[in-house]
Amino acid sequence: MKVISKILVLSLLISYTAISQTLPQALSKINTEGFQKSEVMSLITDLSDVYGPRLAGTNQYFTAAEWAKKTMENWEVDKVYFENYCDDCMGWEVKSFNVEMTEPTYMKIQAYPYAWTESSNGVQMGDLVSIEDYANLEQVKKQWSGKLKGKTILIGSAPEQNMLFDALSKRFTGDQIEEAKKSIVPTPNNPLSHNAGDMDLIGNLDLIFDSMVRKDDSFFAFLKAEGALSILGTTPFFPGIIHPSGTYNFRESDKKTVPYFAISPESFGKLIRLTGRNITPKIKFHLDSELYLKPENNVNIIGEITGSDLKLKDEVVMIGAHFDSWHSASGATDNGAGSAVMMEVMRIIKASGLKPKRTIRIALWGGEEQAFVGSLAYAEKHYGKVKETTRKKEVEKISAYINMDNGAGQMRGVYLQGNEAVRPIFEDMLEPYAHLDVNNLTIQNTDFTDHDVFDYYKIPGFQIIQDPLNYSTVTHHTNLDALEYVPKRDMMVNATVIAALVYQIAERDFRLPREE
Repeated sequence: MKVISKILVLSLLISYTAISQTLPQALSKINTEGFQKSEVMSLITDLSDVYGPRLAGTNQYFTAAEWAKKTMENWEVDKVYFENYCDDCMGWEVKSFNVEMTEPTYMKIQAYPYAWTESSNGVQMGDLVSIEDYANLEQVKKQWSGKLKGKTILIGSAPEQNMLFDALSKRFTGDQIEEAKKSIVPTPNNPLSHNAGDMDLIGNLDLIFDSMVRKDDSFFAFLKAEGALSILGTTPFFPGIIHPSGTYNFRESDKKTVPYFAISPESFGKLIRLTGRNITPKIKFHLDSELYLKPENNVNIIGEITGSDLKLKDEVVMIGAHFDSWHSASGATDNGAGSAVMMEVMRIIKASGLKPKRTIRIALWGGEEQAFVGSLAYAEKHYGKVKETTRKKEVEKISAYINMDNGAGQMRGVYLQGNEAVRPIFEDMLEPYAHLDVNNLTIQNTDFTDHDVFDYYKIPGFQIIQDPLNYSTVTHHTNLDALEYVPKRDMMVNATVIAALVYQIAERDFRLPREE
């Protein structure tokens, strides 16, 4: 018995040693691919310069989707395919536009049209009228009915003066990270990002979307009915940044506004000061745009590395990022960066020759900017309908979902989404990369991107913590969302660390614990 016991102990030790050596070897292969043979900047360059912008529903989006599919097929990713997510989401493209003030003096107005607005039917010219407060539609109608035909409408008030004393680009400070790590409840205060408080985000998505995004639709309909020629608005992005973050009237049944332009805060400031002095600027403009419906353009791009374990390969570790972008620039930081990183994760794992036990699946989502249309359609197809208690068995097959959609800044850790049970697991998995300062964990959550969909279905869904850089001050939904604001090292770190994290989740004996 003693001999048998010694043999058993020895065999266990040998087995343990083999297992303990396997992970460092796997991480070494991942690091070599991710740091020394990286292709992530080539991917983001293609996505930004060649295949951007990628507004949902457009021909450009589908061309980019075909490129992503072909690229992963060339890497010999086991399965790559499309899934349609919307039958009535329209495409919209700009062919040409121009906005000018011709009186009292000439001024080139820095502008970009909002998406899904209608063409101007040639060059138009009209006097400018300012409507600063338009929240009370009945009051607006009482004051302006019968007075807006042939006019261009300047809406909103002038942004506060900004002398640019504050830095436009930042990384999270050590104090901010430490404060987030000390959080003990997910809400209501998030030291690193906004959140939705205690609201059921997905269950109330229509309500939130209408109250936050579509709140001005009735006002726009009034202007159109009154015969207004165009609308000019602004967002306080300084210096001179144009932020056309509307109009979201993307479905075939939605009413489209008259030509609607975002203009720079400086151009807006001059116009509103002139009207305040009873000087009437004359605005000359044109917008040549095209609206069309091609349901075949509305696809999520799905790719899989099939698991190697006979018992576990039906379980899935998912990674994702939204593939669509806004239209006024090339969509480099929102969210070409996330898409390129997650594609690079797939390349790293495939090129490393690793054989993860579970299937690793990438999803590049369409329609995220229109309130998660792509990821929500996927979830309802595979997991069950929103607001219904019945769930499909596929829900139980997903071990985790990891998302990237907060710009191009370096990963600093993971938002745990209130799931305290995964903390020790992620601590162990990220410890080999502690020298890169990517292993910070907070119980907090950041909302309003695709991981929220998975969390709604009680699937462990996580967004990585990223340095903000200039995402909220320069690039998000602006005319400057370009490759120049994507740092190479940050992208390489993100792709490599996420690849290591995903591989380790795929290798676990058990799925990640669900949030209670």
